[in-house]
Amino acid sequence: MAERYKVVVLAVGQIVEEEVLLLVNGLEIKCFASYCPSKIVVGETYEVEFELVLSDTDVVAATEEPLTTLIEMIGSGFSCAIYGYLDGSMIRSFVDFPDQDIHYDYPHLNERYVKINVDRIDVSF
Repeated sequence: MAERYKVVVLAVGQIVEEEVLLLVNGLEIKCFASYCPSKIVVGETYEVEFELVLSDTDVVAATEEPLTTLIEMIGSGFSCAIYGYLDGSMIRSFVDFPDQDIHYDYPHLNERYVKINVDRIDVSF
């Protein structure tokens, strides 16, 4: 089971209602609400799970350490770059993400700081 994190909902998309802006560990993160059994209320705190939806190309690259930026949005959609530490089967960033076998595909980057391009971050309420 994935780890759950407390977040505050800052906004819900006007056009795409699955678009949510969350405050997570002091960072504002735009996510896609992939599972939400009840209405989300702006300003409320929820426990959620996060999952990365990886890009098909240029997924992972090594970065310099230490990192001060943990996420960088790309354009106006859901795409972003996640910066963190590849620690075996975990990516340690603003939250810990199961790495989806990245450490198998890029074993030379294990135990290093990485940049991971993702199509979106899914959040389950």
